[in-house]
Amino acid sequence: MAVYQLKKVVLGSLVKSLPVVFVVVGALIGLFTFFIFPTEVARNLTIGARFLSWLIFVVLYAILMVAGVFVISFLYNWIAGVMGGVKAEIEEVQE
Repeated sequence: MAVYQLKKVVLGSLVKSLPVVFVVVGALIGLFTFFIFPTEVARNLTIGARFLSWLIFVVLYAILMVAGVFVISFLYNWIAGVMGGVKAEIEEVQE
C-alpha cells in the first residue's frame, strides 16, 4: 500500500476547468429557480426578465464559487506548508 501526500494545490490548474463546472451547475440551479420551480419573485417576472435574471445568476454564481475555491485552495496551501498536507493510502487492485 502506497501513501501519497497532497502538498499543494496548483491554483493555475483550477482556472482551466472550475469556471466551466460552475457555469453548468449555476445554469442548472438557475433553471430550477427561475423557470421550473420559480420563486415567488421570479414568478412575477416576464420571460425576458427571467432569462436576464438567469444569465446574471449564472455569471455571479460562477464568479463567487471560483473565488471561494481559490480562497480555500490558498488557505490549504498555506496550512499544508506549515502542518503538512492530506495523506491518502492508495492500493492497486487486480481485476
